Amino acid sequence: MNARPLRLNRRQALAAGAASLGALTLAACGESAAEEVAGSLPEGLRADLQRNLERARAEARNVTAAAPRAAVKLPTPGAGHPVTVAMYPTNRIGGSLFGQFVNGLAAARERAEERYTYEEAALEYGRNASTFSVSTALEAVAHQKPDIVIYFRVDQADLLANDRLAPLDDFLVSDSGFVPADFWPGLLETGKHEGLQYGVPVAVSPHVLLFNRKWAIEHQVEPPSPDPQAFDAETFLDTVRQLHVEPPPSGGLGGMGYISRFSPEPDGNGDYDASPSPYELLQSAVGDLRGPDNDFAPLTSPPALQVAEFLRAWVHDHRLAITDGRSTRSFQRSGQFGFTGAILAFISPSRLIGTNLDVYPLPNMGAGRSPVFVHAMLGVLAGAPNPEIAYDALRHLAAGLRSSSVLPATRISAEGIAARTPDLAPEDANLIEQLMNNATYSTLSRRQAGLITNHIVGNIIFGDQHPDEGMQALVDQLRADDAG
Repeated sequence: MNARPLRLNRRQALAAGAASLGALTLAACGESAAEEVAGSLPEGLRADLQRNLERARAEARNVTAAAPRAAVKLPTPGAGHPVTVAMYPTNRIGGSLFGQFVNGLAAARERAEERYTYEEAALEYGRNASTFSVSTALEAVAHQKPDIVIYFRVDQADLLANDRLAPLDDFLVSDSGFVPADFWPGLLETGKHEGLQYGVPVAVSPHVLLFNRKWAIEHQVEPPSPDPQAFDAETFLDTVRQLHVEPPPSGGLGGMGYISRFSPEPDGNGDYDASPSPYELLQSAVGDLRGPDNDFAPLTSPPALQVAEFLRAWVHDHRLAITDGRSTRSFQRSGQFGFTGAILAFISPSRLIGTNLDVYPLPNMGAGRSPVFVHAMLGVLAGAPNPEIAYDALRHLAAGLRSSSVLPATRISAEGIAARTPDLAPEDANLIEQLMNNATYSTLSRRQAGLITNHIVGNIIFGDQHPDEGMQALVDQLRADDAG
């Protein structure tokens, strides 16, 4: 039961308003707020005042950063001005994605007519949601004085909370090559915070399923329609069950209708392994997980509860997932599977060439929206020695990365998608374009995304919480994390 809201009389309200205004003014001027003023407020208003103070400090920094600067002469063609780019290393993010980054650096040099040489500052990278901080990783390369950072959208909250990014609005307004309408619908907004643009997306990828047509033919299973609206949870489950083959009594591999794995115990960082992803299916069910009131209420809606029930049944009732120490690689290598999940930008295009894999959407769990991962964004670091030069180098780098990405952040047609993956079937390219035009993007942090997966797997799938109880507890936890 929610606590009753704090009641204020007129005197308290006026006192609180005056205290807040004074504290905000002090914060905007760079002064500390008087502790005795905050201490005199009703207890229920102190948290609001603290949030207002933090917002005021951020706005004050933004005003300072956006103040007119002296004109800076940009490097001329051939100058080879060194620009350092902080980026995740190849051995942690995968060769395919790193290859795009490397190609993007080379393309950026050419597009800038050799005005810049892009030097890499390799960041330590951990995929775990519990402890990884890109801001901490930046501290380790501070001696290299990076100008630009390439990051994942899930890490933007960490960068902003630690004042690592400079606002780009002044640069974007004067950049004739920056056209917001060129981006996929809703994508550019993922780089905004409190009305200011901090990150520029350069490459994206819809979460999709790859369907093994050869395995389906062998088992005389009629492929379902890949239409994003018709391919719902029931159709997905029915197809997977038809394609799932139990190991023979004499021993052997069998086959998986969907390469699926749930770990009943967390790893050393407290994170669970989960596929299909609870996070992605929830996005397909409700769209924006925060909701219009920014309170995560959609996670307690009927479609979200149905996702939790679906995942619990997937593991316990239908037994379609590996829940022990067995690896899924043998199924992948042998081709003994029906569906496998994929983020297109993280796989080599060769996997789609000369194979029997068809592209399918994630199952429509209710909202019929396509979850899309923003896997490469660019930002100017707040400590960049010369922000004007850093931004000019960034815009060339953004163009280079877009040209070398499987799917750029700027819109391209189905024909353009097919041109980047030459042997991709035309109907698959059309589907990808359709998914991007009906996309839903996450605005959660890496930690919050991890909380969702860890809570659903640990407490609902393998724990004793009923989906109703478990999802409400999850929302309470997310709200507390957001407030903290």
